[in-house]
Amino acid sequence: MGSLKALVITSALALAAPGAAFAADLLPPAPPAEAPYAVAAAAEFSGWYLRGDVGAGFNRTHEASSTFAAGFVVPGLRYDRSHITAHGIIGAGVGYQFNNWFRADITGEYNFGSRWQGTESYAGACGPAARCYDLYNAKINSGVFLLNGYVDLGTWHNITPYVGAGVGMTRNQIGSITDLGVNTGGVGVGPGVAKWNFAWALMAGAAVQIAPNWKMDFGYRYLDKGSMSGGAIVCLPVGIPCGFETHKFRLASHDFRIGLRYSFDSAPMAVAAPPLVRKY
Repeated sequence: MGSLKALVITSALALAAPGAAFAADLLPPAPPAEAPYAVAAAAEFSGWYLRGDVGAGFNRTHEASSTFAAGFVVPGLRYDRSHITAHGIIGAGVGYQFNNWFRADITGEYNFGSRWQGTESYAGACGPAARCYDLYNAKINSGVFLLNGYVDLGTWHNITPYVGAGVGMTRNQIGSITDLGVNTGGVGVGPGVAKWNFAWALMAGAAVQIAPNWKMDFGYRYLDKGSMSGGAIVCLPVGIPCGFETHKFRLASHDFRIGLRYSFDSAPMAVAAPPLVRKY
């Protein structure tokens, strides 16, 4: 009987030994996983947005010329120089982000603070071999209204470069023109004139996401403002003949702007997830 008990106990221990060894080989259970890190998903489109811009423009004139009343002749007339100083820019607009690569907006802005300066010379009145010079001055302001389209070229580290183009209208205003005869001492004055023109623009820049709904825009723009004409100049004192001269030129500018865009439905800023680390 004792032998039978010993055999049963020995068999039970032999059967239990592999299970105990297998359990000993198991690692302790892993700690509970932390809550998943939330990463903002990119939105398909940003929807409506508002924008505001400030900047400076550097003007260029083309095709400068002057005309006189019929029958009035100026011997050896030459247009020597046409120049416009820089102007300030302040503007605003509303736009829509159609998808993650195309958006469009309508903008209105005011270009202010520039001054046009022109120089002409002619022969005859200052001696056989000399030329007489007239200097012209006037203030220039423009209202610019554009419909713009942009292609966003992708986003890297919250920076989105873009290119764009726009078409619209400008209201160019040239103020009262003063005409000073350098050699003769003559003086003339022409009234201010405002004129609407077709305008077009080419743009490039980059937008930086600075907050979930805010972007800062750094942009360059070439803007063709169309033609500009001054009022007919009358010499002083009134009665001295000077041909009711009028000046005309085409105006364009190289603009550099900084702006803010506020989106009503934008995605949060992208944040990189921390590395996954598990400890046992």
